[in-house]
Amino acid sequence: MMRFSFLLILLAGFGMRPTSAQSPQSLQVTLAEAQDIALKQAFSMQFARLDQAQAERDVKQLLASGLPQINLVADYSQYIDIPTQVVPADAFGLPSYFNDFLSGVAEETGVVLNAPPADPNALSELQFGQNHTVNVGVQATQLLFSGSYFVGLRAAQLYADSKEQSIQRTADEVRQQVAQAYHVALGAAEGVNLLEKALELVQTSLEETQQLHAEGFVNQIAVDQLELAMQELELEWSSAKLQVPLTQALLRFQMGVDPKMELKLKDSLEGLLSQKNGLALLSQAFNANALPGIQLQESVVELARLDVRNQQAKGLPQVAAFYTNQGNAQRDAFNFFDADGNWYPVQLWGVNFSMPLWTSFGGKQQIEKKRIQEDRANLGLEQMRQAAQMQFDNARLTLELTMAAYQNRTRSEAIAQRIFDQSYVAYQEGLVSSFEWTQARNQLLEAQGNSLSAVLDWLNAQTELKRALSEFE
Repeated sequence: MMRFSFLLILLAGFGMRPTSAQSPQSLQVTLAEAQDIALKQAFSMQFARLDQAQAERDVKQLLASGLPQINLVADYSQYIDIPTQVVPADAFGLPSYFNDFLSGVAEETGVVLNAPPADPNALSELQFGQNHTVNVGVQATQLLFSGSYFVGLRAAQLYADSKEQSIQRTADEVRQQVAQAYHVALGAAEGVNLLEKALELVQTSLEETQQLHAEGFVNQIAVDQLELAMQELELEWSSAKLQVPLTQALLRFQMGVDPKMELKLKDSLEGLLSQKNGLALLSQAFNANALPGIQLQESVVELARLDVRNQQAKGLPQVAAFYTNQGNAQRDAFNFFDADGNWYPVQLWGVNFSMPLWTSFGGKQQIEKKRIQEDRANLGLEQMRQAAQMQFDNARLTLELTMAAYQNRTRSEAIAQRIFDQSYVAYQEGLVSSFEWTQARNQLLEAQGNSLSAVLDWLNAQTELKRALSEFE
């Protein structure tokens, strides 16, 4: 007998989280409308937009680092012991010509100077400064030249641009996930409808067989077989009904809407099949360079190339200008807020120049390491191109197979329907046994389930090919 467990395939690893605390609402959506909502509200899209916003801030932050920087500086210090300077004792003595003059005056006047003889080894201990010192002022710097800065600025802008490609790639993934969830939700509801129709048919047959048994035309075995079939179908029907809210929960999660919101799907499986022209997709040419994932990897290659240039630029000079304007105050007590205290200006400007001269080939090794990373990025790009081609080929082949399988399953369902109709008439006329009629009914249920699976496979195959082509509407 047909089993509808295939409807749970896409639910593996499924988890939910709330998106808002609003009261539940009802939302009617087509597949296209569900995808549009997901592009705004899906978690992965929100994360991608935040990453883009952060990358744009990184560009502005790096740009600001090369513009003038002005800082307010202030420092206070208190000498517990003022530093002592030791100098020769005659360091501040009179000049030699003045000493000769005084000696001549003493000889002429006869007045003895009584000056102690000079000691060339004598030392004097002196203390300069005050106990409390404060410096307050501003410092300004301006980067004049840095090769690394300009390369880094270009890399940051390229990185920000790559986030737009990342958003497009995420959008393709979201559209695919929503489409698959929408398909499986429709399939779950259709499975319930098929089982309900089968239950109605078996119930009618059971009532008719019970009437025939009461009149003595059929035996008890025929009644028991139909009752057993009823129990099996009721179990299948109960299981299928439980899958419907699970599939809708998955769709709500992929759309990023309130988990408690009631969803009503306006599209049908037949309508979606009529909207999607698989033949047109099969005739579409493949262009790997148009894929967001390939474009993103090309940005990674360019970033790796800029990383090499940045490492090379580190060997160039870096020049920066600075300007400082400060006020200095020295006190023997902490009274810097007194208006009558003196403040002494300190003002200077200058230029800083730095350039590596010799790194023992360390810089060369850094450049070679960056080149290896560039080679890896190029290799990754080629790998992604081949993987994208393989994904396209597989998706195209899968679509062809599912289209053929759908046509085959449709024909099988039509044949099973004819067999069942004939068996039902023959059973009512007593020409076939209840076992043969039950077998025909089971074949019809299985054919209907296979047909439903083929529809889902076809729709999902079209979605896969659209993803491989990045051709979502």
